[in-house]
Amino acid sequence: MKTLRKQQTITLSDFGKNITKEERKFIDAEKRYYQVVVALRKKREGLGLTQEKLAHLSKLPRTTITKVESGSRNATLQTLMVIAQAMGKSIELRLL
Repeated sequence: MKTLRKQQTITLSDFGKNITKEERKFIDAEKRYYQVVVALRKKREGLGLTQEKLAHLSKLPRTTITKVESGSRNATLQTLMVIAQAMGKSIELRLL
């Protein structure tokens, strides 16, 4: 017998009403981290590098590159800097 799930949806504005200040800070931090890893992936692709080649240049395991780019690993600043340097780039950190 097929089980039906009741789909529940809410608008984004309604969702935002129930978020605490601390949760908003967390969400904003996650968004910024995601923007960093997406920028790294786009830069790698723009340079024509595979994850394997970048891993070789950075002396990191390819699985580390994969996990960083997918956001499934919360990379340290040191790891992000090593990846950027392997592409001939640097990471700029600004305290806002």
